[in-house]
Amino acid sequence: MLAKQPLVVCALPLIGRVLGRLGAVEVDVLTREGEAVPSGTVLATVDGDAHALLGGERLLLNLLQHLTGIATSTRACVERVRGSGLVVRDTRKTLPGLRLLAKYAVRTGGGTNHRLRLDDAILIKDNHLSLGGGDFDAAVRNARTRFPRLPLEIECATLDEVDRAVAAGPDLILLDNMSVATMQQAVRRVAGRVPLEASGRVTADELPAVAACGVQFVAMGALTHSAPAADLSFKLEPLV
Repeated sequence: MLAKQPLVVCALPLIGRVLGRLGAVEVDVLTREGEAVPSGTVLATVDGDAHALLGGERLLLNLLQHLTGIATSTRACVERVRGSGLVVRDTRKTLPGLRLLAKYAVRTGGGTNHRLRLDDAILIKDNHLSLGGGDFDAAVRNARTRFPRLPLEIECATLDEVDRAVAAGPDLILLDNMSVATMQQAVRRVAGRVPLEASGRVTADELPAVAACGVQFVAMGALTHSAPAADLSFKLEPLV
């Protein structure tokens, strides 16, 4: 298994899990999960029957290229704000059936998981507020009553909504699709009373400016839904 670009190693334990379903294989892992390696690095070698190796080749490469791409993209984002205190988090925008692996890849790349499921934490979004008549206080109060032990975050798209959210008393406020200038105003208005999270089409290039705003978190769906696949190859050679 060969890296054909600089990348962050991820998901190598899947080699034996995938190919081992098709036949007896021996896997020799030569790199570590989360290790940054240059192009040309041999990540692992596999000995086994040609039928098993060829039968699982495409599935294995699809998984490793996708997950290694997530880890590599995540590492690049984390490095952009290293030392700033900004926490880079993922979202639930993952391919169906692959959420656990995608979240693992984010952590391998140095990022932090937001939530795995709807029951991990409460995020009151625009659709919830719309169905509830736009009442921030009632939305927070009702959520606290039903799920008192879950962390509660509320999404805001304007500075007026930020003011209303602060008064409602959530654990976290999400600043949705705000410009850097607007986020700076939100930070000044909140004045440390509630932690803030930036979200909505934030790119890697924008991360330093987001960190400089003073928000504590940034949620990036692109880590999992738009990470380019890493360039890997699986070259076979006969042993006899």
